Amino acid sequence: MFIPPQSPAPAAAPRPLPRLLAVLAALLTALPAIAEQDAGGSYNLLIKAGLGGDWFLISRSNLASRNDFGDPFLGYTGAGLGRQLTPTFSIRAGYRRAWFRFGEDWQPENRGYLEGFFAQRFHGFRVTNRARVEFRFFDWRDDDVRLRNEITVEAPWELTPLKLRPYLEEEVFYSTNAGHFEANWLGGGLAWRPAKGVKVKLGYRWNRFRAGEDWANRNVLVTGLNLFF
Repeated sequence: MFIPPQSPAPAAAPRPLPRLLAVLAALLTALPAIAEQDAGGSYNLLIKAGLGGDWFLISRSNLASRNDFGDPFLGYTGAGLGRQLTPTFSIRAGYRRAWFRFGEDWQPENRGYLEGFFAQRFHGFRVTNRARVEFRFFDWRDDDVRLRNEITVEAPWELTPLKLRPYLEEEVFYSTNAGHFEANWLGGGLAWRPAKGVKVKLGYRWNRFRAGEDWANRNVLVTGLNLFF
């Protein structure tokens, strides 16, 4: 009996798990060096509410810790007004009140900002870019204008029944008064959307920042809750 030849089975689609395991292996290799650096947390809340038409309100709040999570040293809250100019680009302007702790005292900062925000999908990957100018006013140090740029890439892969999506992000900070870069944040994690208008993030950030004339590193646990109305 003649048996016709069978076509070879199609190759399996690439899976994200091996890539994530490779990243995890690299992190484990770096653990001895990481253990010698400071650790802290960054806990974030974002609220965005539409006002009708293309206008919206946006608010961000944060509390950060250092010295192995035992020293809350930075907090801020604020609000801004934004307008969606195109489906992929919006502009925002707002005010933020921040506090820095030195010893037992908290020192304030008044910060105005202007920013542009771009968001688009490329082959399923959600790419965002936020460019911000901050006008920083102090009564305990020199005022400054700071430039910030953040890029985030969220993958289309859905992991576990919770449909967690991995993301990577980087943000750089440049002081125009000092004429140099102040910090570089590089990290990644998982994003979860448990309900419409709700996004939860859990991740790791490598924070490299200036400490006087030198550079220092901090390993940061990042949590985020984003609410959209």
